Amino acid sequence: MKMDTLRSASHLQREIGDELFAALVNSDNTAAVRKFAATLVKSALPTEMTVGGVTYEILSFLKGDEKSVVGHTMVERAKEMGANLGEEDCERFLKNQSDIPAALCGKVAFVFPDLRHPDDREYVADLDWGGDGWYLLWGWLSRDWRGRGRLLRRK
Repeated sequence: MKMDTLRSASHLQREIGDELFAALVNSDNTAAVRKFAATLVKSALPTEMTVGGVTYEILSFLKGDEKSVVGHTMVERAKEMGANLGEEDCERFLKNQSDIPAALCGKVAFVFPDLRHPDDREYVADLDWGGDGWYLLWGWLSRDWRGRGRLLRRK
């Protein structure tokens, strides 16, 4: 274990107290701690951003406790939310990658449901972080789309 990790754990223990710290590190609580930590990470992510001079809301297509939905459901929800963006917005994101908050890199993938692959309309565009930039990928609508995917709505 790295010294920084030990210092962070020691600091956390001082801040929250021994009883709460013991509950966090108890192996019987791993699933609950993982769920809690995932909630913290999600709540720390930005909910809007301005890219190329246009402000966007960042939205989830999942409802309640859903872990995933099939792509066609995601597209229907995108339409209902006014978040069915396409080529123009996708190109704006690719050209203005430096405007995308660093906190989102590797945490989310942006889906552009109205931008379909030219050879197969069952694939929609999504931008995902590749370690040194955002890259255009094509996601199949018949697969399950998980919680990393985000829709965008112009403000």
